[in-house]
Amino acid sequence: MSYQSLPPAAARLYRLLAMHPGADFDADLATALDPDGEELLTTLAKAGLLRASHGDRYSFSSLAQGHALQQLHRTDSAAEQLAALRAMVWWYVDRAIAADKVISAQRWRLSERYADVPAFDGDDAEAMDLLEPDRANFVQVATAAYESEMDDAVLALAEALWGLYFHRQLYADWKTVNEVAVRAAVRREDKRAEARMRCQLGFRHYALDDFAAARAEFVAAVAVEPADHPRGLATDLESLALAHFSLGEHAEALDCIERAIPLAPQDQQRALLSHHRARVLSALGRYDEAFAGLGAALKHTQDKGDRYNEGRVLASIGETFLRTGEPAKAAAELGRALAAMVEKRRMFQEAVVRGLLSQAHEQLGDRAAALDEARKAHAILHVLEHPREPVARQRLDELS
Repeated sequence: MSYQSLPPAAARLYRLLAMHPGADFDADLATALDPDGEELLTTLAKAGLLRASHGDRYSFSSLAQGHALQQLHRTDSAAEQLAALRAMVWWYVDRAIAADKVISAQRWRLSERYADVPAFDGDDAEAMDLLEPDRANFVQVATAAYESEMDDAVLALAEALWGLYFHRQLYADWKTVNEVAVRAAVRREDKRAEARMRCQLGFRHYALDDFAAARAEFVAAVAVEPADHPRGLATDLESLALAHFSLGEHAEALDCIERAIPLAPQDQQRALLSHHRARVLSALGRYDEAFAGLGAALKHTQDKGDRYNEGRVLASIGETFLRTGEPAKAAAELGRALAAMVEKRRMFQEAVVRGLLSQAHEQLGDRAAALDEARKAHAILHVLEHPREPVARQRLDELS
């Protein structure tokens, strides 16, 4: 079947899909352009104008896409083309939001779009798996939306992708999307959004152990945050505290946390701040205070069923036991932390916990177990191409 023989609705979909920002797309995307979109995709595939692939995804050949674009510019007005692009962009935003409502269930948001989008029906790992096939598309969509001055969509998308990027360590995508989002917030003169996007970008630097660059973004977020947005300022200060802590600036970290706690309106946010405060106290050798804070934070995460943050707190308890010279207790808590990270499929945090477990086993005199955990930690960091990989490799060499 040729293009000229297509039913009008199929021909229209063929033309509009040529504008899609990305190499391939999920079949459900077509419903954003036509209520019968999925049926029309079958028509286009049978006509040889689209290629169907595994996972109910479709793509153009370069020749077909060129032809579709040619027909688009001949047939559809600029207003119709923009409306179609907007429909596709918002389809991606809504898909990311639905997943993020599961991935980052306790996180506060700026985008009002969250109120209108139902949550994905699955757990957080399944929600991230849902988004993974569209990783490249999300980057292209953010860029296309920015170029079309759809700043509200850019900001909503960047906010919604935070959990995916943070937990799956998608560093390149994270950088590109959030840099575009910062520019969108500045162009929109939206100070709250700019602060949030700078925090998200700062955490990308933080995740790669570039703590000085992270601190610079967090300082900028604190500076730009409006005075009438205490929840945002609490997040900015919390983020800045983590950068200070990682740079060994413990007094500055503690000051940021103490400033943030009274500003935080959510129990979840206050609990996370209490966890960070306890980590700083542990590093300062104030162990009784640290254990008290960690115990309270652990109870909160368990009461909320927040398995990921429960694992983070357990890791901090284990690390504190290492500092107090109690490796057996450390190993017990770190074993519980490891189970949580494996269950939640948090690879980087799994590597961190295995590194601490290796230290505990070494202090207990079990060199074989220490080597095994160090080897597993190194393998994860190698796969993630993380800056800590050389340090992990050096530890392997020392244990070997």
